[in-house]
Amino acid sequence: MNNFFLVIPTRERLECLSNLLRDLNAFSSCISQVVIVDQSEPPVTEALNKIDLDYEYRVVIGDKNKSVNHSRNLALNYYKDEEWLFFLDDDLRISKLAFKKIIEHLAPNVIDVLIPGIFADDLEIKTVEYDSILDMIAKPKNFSKSRFRLQVSSGLNIVKAQTFKEAGFYFDEMYTIWGDDWDYGMRLLQAGAIIYYQPDILVEHLQVGTGGQRDKSKTLNIKLEKKKLYFYFIKKHFSKAVLKKEFYVSVIYGFKVLLKRANYNDVTNTIKAYRYIKRKN
Repeated sequence: MNNFFLVIPTRERLECLSNLLRDLNAFSSCISQVVIVDQSEPPVTEALNKIDLDYEYRVVIGDKNKSVNHSRNLALNYYKDEEWLFFLDDDLRISKLAFKKIIEHLAPNVIDVLIPGIFADDLEIKTVEYDSILDMIAKPKNFSKSRFRLQVSSGLNIVKAQTFKEAGFYFDEMYTIWGDDWDYGMRLLQAGAIIYYQPDILVEHLQVGTGGQRDKSKTLNIKLEKKKLYFYFIKKHFSKAVLKKEFYVSVIYGFKVLLKRANYNDVTNTIKAYRYIKRKN
């Protein structure tokens, strides 16, 4: 039964990580490997040695200057031949019941990717305004229903190893603070994956305000970075005509903001981001 390879990047969240690792004791009979990639200072290794865990784990020291996707890729170098890969953020709490339901939903062997739900207020039906087609796919009006989903959370999903290999196996390290979930889902879709979101399985995401990639985002121009990554996503998965169209739409929107608020930032960020991505191979 121990056919799951678990990947957990961590950064300055020892308490959260420790609690998650204790939660995994309820899943220990299914675990083949747990690889923790640590970007913390000091490293978490000594503190983790004091925790009573029912499974073997490995701590790999990551580069604090690199993205979370770089950490995930470091962990993937230790993959052997497990049937499933389980990607986890370090600030999750998972109940014994949730693990039980994960196994039950995977047992029929008809889906390639399973995305558990998150305890959140938006599980209730409510009015949602959509700003884009991607936004609509990510935010249906009723989160409480299971469904096909294009966006796949890199920090909470279970994927069949063969499908993951067909999608390229490694994560794209170009993505820093945004876009990796969309890219991951698109690659899986292109590989023919059946991607299933199941809110019957509920996981708690603590969304801790410190540590993780939030530390990295403090050093970036967030709006410019997100615009770069949006154009990169479009360039990677769509035609040149679509990229150009998205650029023009963004410019028009930027000029509307300029006229309304006398703010040049949207126009400037759009032009800078587009030029940057056009130069990328």
